[in-house]
Amino acid sequence: MSWQITYKIKRYHPDQGSRVDTFQVEIEPERTVLDGIELIWAKQDRTLVFRHACHHASCGSCGLVVNGVEVLPCIKLIQDATTDGGTLEVEPLRNFPVVADLVVDMAPFFERMQLIGMPIVGPTGPLPGQEPDEYTAFENCIECGLCLSACPVVATDSKYLGPAALAAAERVIEVSEGRLSDEVLAAVDNEHGLWRCHAAFECSEVCPSNVDPAGRIMALRRRMTFERLRRLVGAKG
Repeated sequence: MSWQITYKIKRYHPDQGSRVDTFQVEIEPERTVLDGIELIWAKQDRTLVFRHACHHASCGSCGLVVNGVEVLPCIKLIQDATTDGGTLEVEPLRNFPVVADLVVDMAPFFERMQLIGMPIVGPTGPLPGQEPDEYTAFENCIECGLCLSACPVVATDSKYLGPAALAAAERVIEVSEGRLSDEVLAAVDNEHGLWRCHAAFECSEVCPSNVDPAGRIMALRRRMTFERLRRLVGAKG
């Protein structure tokens, strides 16, 4: 059984400004939001600009805001995304510069991550049948940017390091057995870093990979509080 779905898509072109276009799509409710967008592009409007790649939530490239919530449309089912059984309001991620239509400039995200080093962290063993060798494990973060879009602090502070980078910092410290590099310390322990977080936990709510960036930020706060106390005691001693 197919549903008649109304897509209200926010459009943007540097020379034309913003508008909202409405499209009607007949599609099965078990299909994804991205499936519907691709149908619109294929059959109704080839000028629609959007990103996609893997179609299974491993690349993080297709993130959008759907009915006010950050999602990966490649795995969000239409039947789960509609609030009234028939309408999808689709917008680009918030807190990023919009390039065109549903595509945003991810440079601010990667600039934040580069301050932490964007490492591949954690040694791991070979898969069954592989010869022993040196292997490293990628983190669960797929760098989709949903957490920065959902974060209310990012919306008010353009210099805020953000949940993904702060969570990465905690992970870097964790796998280095608690050692704090000068570079990581400088990035997180300042007015636009760790202490700027308001603990809204919106980042963890929208994270598609269960990284729990808010939980890691709270852990980093505890770690940094201990580090400050240790330094204070050392200075007095």
